[in-house]
Amino acid sequence: DPGGRTKIAVSSNDQDVDPVGACVGMRGARVQNVIQELRGEKIDIVSWSPDPAKFACNALSPAAVSKVIIDDENKSMEIIVDDDQLSLA
Repeated sequence: DPGGRTKIAVSSNDQDVDPVGACVGMRGARVQNVIQELRGEKIDIVSWSPDPAKFACNALSPAAVSKVIIDDENKSMEIIVDDDQLSLA
């Protein structure tokens, strides 16, 4: 549904390459092409992490995450952000 938001997680095997920057491109040129093809869909490109808590924080950026509670047994997590950060998540 155009007008929604898509989040894409990226990583690189080359430590010298910023994966988010490589996908965004100079002045957003690369990601703008994708946005146009998707008819204006909002796209956030975030750093992938094998650490679930860090990945969740990256995905909710620019919101500041206060706390992450991971329940391995139920394969779930609770993420807490302050009320003033909620709209940023």
